[in-house]
Amino acid sequence: MVKGYESRDETTVTAQATVMQDLGFITEGLKVQAKVSAGTWSKYGMTRTYTPFFYDVESYDIVTDKYRLYRINNNGSTSLNPAVATRNTSSNYYVEARANWDRTFGLHSVGAMTVFMLQENLFSVDGGSLPKTLPERNVGNSGRLTYDYDDRYFAEFGYGYNGSEKFTGSKRFGFFPSIGAGWLISNEAFWASAKDYVDLLKLKFTWGQVGNDNISARDKRFQFLSKLAYVPNDAQRNYMFGQLMSNKYDGYTISGFANNNIGWEVSDKYNIGVELGLLQGGPLKLQVDVFQDNRRNIFMRRTDIPATTGFGDIEMWGNVGEMESKGIDASIDYQKFFTNDFWLTGRANFTYAVNKYIEFDEPDYEYDYLYRKGRSAGVQWGYVAERLFVDDAEVAQSPAQNWGVVQAGDIKYKDVNGDGRINQNDQVAMGFPTTPEIQYGFGLSGGFKKFDLSFFFQGNARVSFFIDPRGEYTEGGTTKHGIAPFINRRNALAMVTRGAWTETNPDVHAFWPRLSTEPIVNNTQLSSWWLRDGSFLRLKTVEAGYSFDNIKRLGVENIRVYFSAENLFVISPFKQWDPEMGGSGMGYPLNRRFNVGLQLSF
Repeated sequence: MVKGYESRDETTVTAQATVMQDLGFITEGLKVQAKVSAGTWSKYGMTRTYTPFFYDVESYDIVTDKYRLYRINNNGSTSLNPAVATRNTSSNYYVEARANWDRTFGLHSVGAMTVFMLQENLFSVDGGSLPKTLPERNVGNSGRLTYDYDDRYFAEFGYGYNGSEKFTGSKRFGFFPSIGAGWLISNEAFWASAKDYVDLLKLKFTWGQVGNDNISARDKRFQFLSKLAYVPNDAQRNYMFGQLMSNKYDGYTISGFANNNIGWEVSDKYNIGVELGLLQGGPLKLQVDVFQDNRRNIFMRRTDIPATTGFGDIEMWGNVGEMESKGIDASIDYQKFFTNDFWLTGRANFTYAVNKYIEFDEPDYEYDYLYRKGRSAGVQWGYVAERLFVDDAEVAQSPAQNWGVVQAGDIKYKDVNGDGRINQNDQVAMGFPTTPEIQYGFGLSGGFKKFDLSFFFQGNARVSFFIDPRGEYTEGGTTKHGIAPFINRRNALAMVTRGAWTETNPDVHAFWPRLSTEPIVNNTQLSSWWLRDGSFLRLKTVEAGYSFDNIKRLGVENIRVYFSAENLFVISPFKQWDPEMGGSGMGYPLNRRFNVGLQLSF
């Protein structure tokens, strides 16, 4: 509902200068480059809103077809509130110096590269905390050495030595090496007889370490600093002095302890791959990579610190997590010109990746199924929904669900541990992660004489999400929209009105539980009731065209008329809305686009 207006002005300015110099007069193959860039962004906004009056129907005269309304709120206004101004700015500066050297000595080819970089980002956050406005700074040097012999054997060594303002002492800088090797078997002499069947065969292996300093929100960056918080009107923390103890001042409390051991998250990445080019000339190419990523020093909140340590409610953080990720990535490419008038190209790709926590800081749970260790990072947790309550008598006889008043038509949850009450100890891992474990795509392009046609499908699988059964709410400073009807005078989606439990339709497996104009907390818990399969296959693009040639008399080399479409349809087990929108059907869906165009070549 429109409740006012907003105006804003955004400005972006970017400047970059690059200088390159060939130093071949010093030694063959040596080149240097320097780059400097700067950018600024600013947004100035002004918002004016008002609270409208809301009305409901008091009576209706069916004879005269007239309604009588009554006002249901007294806080409305007919004028706009005073303007609320906002201001946000940011700027970034980047300096880079690079040197490259490449040289060939007979059958030997060598190369070297080194890069120095300096980067700074500045932010001003309207209404934000001071740490958010402090600059982010990074400095580093990276390099690479390469060698290949006779275009058959390849070796590479690389490194990165990077520093971040987020850490201190010996943790501030990190060294991250990498190595790689390859063997182009198809260039060996003994492979000549097989060239007609396997034109390309290459084996490769890489290992490398990658450091990550972006491990926390900007206001929690400086874990090596203690934090004090001002606490007003707290009898336990204020202090008094004077003969009559009549002078009282508010006090401070420690809100964060310094931890000098916080440092870089480190990933050890392994990759083994093969590249194949089949048939003479390699019209069919296959590439397969098997990878594994072992992350350690994952920054996470400590939850296994007992209360007897005296830290109270102060958050404690550390580099204590470990995760293992692994999977396979494959692609197939095909390109063939059968005649001058007929050609085909195609591509398909497939990625399967899973992960699990090797170490996860968590308390000692009474029940093994509560542990996150050994599970995927994206696994979802919720209550097991059995069905809807039949009547109030069943509610009274069932394990207590202490989320407000529970009535007939509300969701009934399973008492997993059998203790007679439903709480966080009854949550279990369910469904697939929110990030797809399988992603794939395939497409084909072809041409015959002057006609051409192409299409591309994309999809994912092994992914789940929860339908958001709440109304409009704020989370993390962002306004979000669930699909709950009637709350704050919202309309109801057709799928809700047609599939809701009512006294006249007491279906215990209805899509929507008991309707209400107020939030029913019992029914908005994450549970299997709202869990859905988010896999899909989408026709992403399709294009058809026709080319006109032999028109040079018009001063044009070629004219192509084409028609294209995007997001034509999607196939998914989830039918309520576009599965890529996730849990909320109140967002803006992907557009279905149609284009007709004309391409001219001169």
